[in-house]
Amino acid sequence: MKRALVTALAVLVAGSTVAVGAAIAMRRARAVELPRYGEVPAFQLTDEAGRPFGTAELDGHLWVADFIFTTCPEVCPRMTEDMGRLQTWLTNRALDGRVRLVSVSVDPARDTPAKLRAYAEQFHARPGTWTFATGSQQAIEDAVVHGFKIAVSREKDDTEDGFAIVHGTKFVLVDGRRQIRGYYDSNDGASMAKLRDDVAALADGRAR
Repeated sequence: MKRALVTALAVLVAGSTVAVGAAIAMRRARAVELPRYGEVPAFQLTDEAGRPFGTAELDGHLWVADFIFTTCPEVCPRMTEDMGRLQTWLTNRALDGRVRLVSVSVDPARDTPAKLRAYAEQFHARPGTWTFATGSQQAIEDAVVHGFKIAVSREKDDTEDGFAIVHGTKFVLVDGRRQIRGYYDSNDGASMAKLRDDVAALADGRAR
């Protein structure tokens, strides 16, 4: 009886060891190699509530950024809808407490905190998960162009303002150490799906 019990325990331990080993092997097999495109320099902007907001509030979190302005007629609403879908995806997977979303205005002269707050409400942004940010023209240029390497320019046209704001439409994934881990084309469904996959891989520790 005693010998049978010892044998059964040995089999159980061996089985558990095999199962743990298999789980580790599967985890390693699913590991994702993500590039590092450089570090986002420290910045401080202003959020839609008028509070200081920047890397100090984001350090230690995964975050996804995009670059929009509230009077943009076509591209920005579509990008903001995409960010809204990403917010829902995070919530459904209980990742909304670990991943932050940031929409930075590239038209800070007109996009005041109050305008951004109204825009955030229009797209059902959840405070604490999705932040809209503005700041001085210089602070925006330093953060967007020099930090994220996203192009922004003003081109002359025949509108009332006399210019059009032209800006990059990529989403940017940043890890908790401010390393840029990916750029994703908001016009490409496959690229946006990869963004979700990469967020999940970083969140559960599979990405290196």
